[in-house]
Amino acid sequence: MGDDNSYDIRSILSQMREEYWQALAGEESEAKETLECLVFTLGGKRYAFETHYASEVIRVPKLVRVPAVQSLIRGIFNLRGEITAAIDIRPMLGLPEPEIGSTGRILVVRGENFATGILAEAAHGVQGLSFDGFEPVTSGSGMKAQFVRGHFNLEEGNVILLDMETLLADPELVAGEA
Repeated sequence: MGDDNSYDIRSILSQMREEYWQALAGEESEAKETLECLVFTLGGKRYAFETHYASEVIRVPKLVRVPAVQSLIRGIFNLRGEITAAIDIRPMLGLPEPEIGSTGRILVVRGENFATGILAEAAHGVQGLSFDGFEPVTSGSGMKAQFVRGHFNLEEGNVILLDMETLLADPELVAGEA
């Protein structure tokens, strides 16, 4: 059977195997280009931070006001026996502060030395954000740029990536904590 219509099963299987492994390698490289983030709303805009900072997302409980503390601390609440501060980071980011309604959530985050709750207007869940559409922050973007790493351009709009390490280490948050 030496004609052109014959085929070599081994070469076909070899080619199929090679295509399979190339496809797997492509999937792995795509997976490395995404960042798993918790996406939420602050000041009417969508923000995100890496999931390894997030401990949990809860409904906003009754907050107990504490006199003579930073204005960012809106109150404290009991999180399974641990007294936790609920902070509003919108002033640090220069954002408007609409009332936090029924969709409001507290994003419990853990820093190096403490846990705290960040008040958000809404939480949208965990998303894998692709670095293909990521633009790092440029210098001269204003004072709030110190807390922002950049933004993702997605079909449904921009998502701003916060620099949680810098944010949680800010003296305004750390003062009185530990």
